[in-house]
Amino acid sequence: MSSSKPDPGALQRQAHAWWVRLHSGQATRADADAFRQWATLSAAHAQAWREVMRVWSALDPLLAEEAARQAARAPLFSWPGVSEALRSPGRRAFMGGAVAATVAAGVLAVDPPLGLWPSVGELAADYRTATGEQRQVALGEDVSVRMNTQTLINRIGTGANLRGMELLAGEAEIAAAGNADFFVETGGGRLLARGARFNVRHTGPQVCVTCLDGRVLVSVGGEQRSVEAGRQVVYDRAGIQDVVRADVVSVSTWRTGVLSFDRTPLAEVIDEINRYRPGKVILRNESLGRTLVRMQLSLRSIDNALVMIRELYGAKVRSLPGGIVLLS
Repeated sequence: MSSSKPDPGALQRQAHAWWVRLHSGQATRADADAFRQWATLSAAHAQAWREVMRVWSALDPLLAEEAARQAARAPLFSWPGVSEALRSPGRRAFMGGAVAATVAAGVLAVDPPLGLWPSVGELAADYRTATGEQRQVALGEDVSVRMNTQTLINRIGTGANLRGMELLAGEAEIAAAGNADFFVETGGGRLLARGARFNVRHTGPQVCVTCLDGRVLVSVGGEQRSVEAGRQVVYDRAGIQDVVRADVVSVSTWRTGVLSFDRTPLAEVIDEINRYRPGKVILRNESLGRTLVRMQLSLRSIDNALVMIRELYGAKVRSLPGGIVLLS
């Protein structure tokens, strides 16, 4: 084995993908030969494989079934489509050769089981934040973007021709100063701002736009709404709702490192915790998921939420390797 030390994160992604490929029922003799070659490249490769085996062998059988179901969808994967995405300016170098070099990475690049490693969409974005990470990005001289956890952004235009951005997923607070228009495309809509500060959340089928200062013009499917400071609007690909008064403090709590819930169904609380916590918390009790929750959480100690849920709401907590937690 070689003594070289490749990137541990890349090796983990490759090892996870190899595991699912070899357990998918689609593996060929050529795959087996390629895997043996990969696993013996270095001690680091072998260690990555041992760690993945430890994680997956400890998974609950139902979770293993979910991974197998995703693996069964592997024939739907289109590697030429990914290759085309990687040819976009500024993305190919970021991806590097590691993903493209392995058959296994392609198998589940689009839909990683349980979200245990980044998808191609995440890796191909111009800017991305990992789980629990926040980041400040300057887009030109007059535009500043604060990215929340699990957020993906692409630039639209470059240099002096930078005109806007695409929010692929996640949440961001955008401050667009100066006299030039700046637009944000997300979820099938377009936001146009000049001299404004606004928060955009796109973590599901709906997009929520909250204006904090100035004014934002929101356009969706031929309809428009003017959103002024202290107001917000929600839309999806089916249309746009009416503008309403916003709870600005609640919208901005993520900037302060605190999550606050007031009579929120536990299932929604778990979804939010999963945005900030590595691994995956899986709720396996629908009745418990409907329980209305009041709590305040610090993002610096997000795992305390699981202790609180157990103590306050009687949930059973089972921890598995890889940051996976089962609540029932």
